[in-house]
Amino acid sequence: MNKVEVVKAVAAKLYAAEDAVDAAMVRNTQLLESIVEGRRALNVSATTAELAQTRVAEAIAALSEARRAVMAAHAGLKNVQVKLGVDDNEFGPIDKPEEEKPERPNVGSLRVAS
Repeated sequence: MNKVEVVKAVAAKLYAAEDAVDAAMVRNTQLLESIVEGRRALNVSATTAELAQTRVAEAIAALSEARRAVMAAHAGLKNVQVKLGVDDNEFGPIDKPEEEKPERPNVGSLRVAS
């Protein structure tokens, strides 16, 4: 395997890990929502599933920390990529979003200072 192939293989696993953490965060958030909605639908006290709700919220917080760690790993791997001299255009997901640029308001002939 050459450098580009190795970087592509690692990047694919990195993107999969990022997606997995995001999906887990979404599923746990949906679980928390379901617990609250179920409690309300059954018209039971807010204390009925309090411990379960707290544990799911803790799981979401832990997943948020995991996401932060994976993002830090991503940044570290970017540094390795640069050191290896592998260009960004040589790999990466096809549907990678472009950096969001803030829209400037249209104010006629006036310019907005940045």
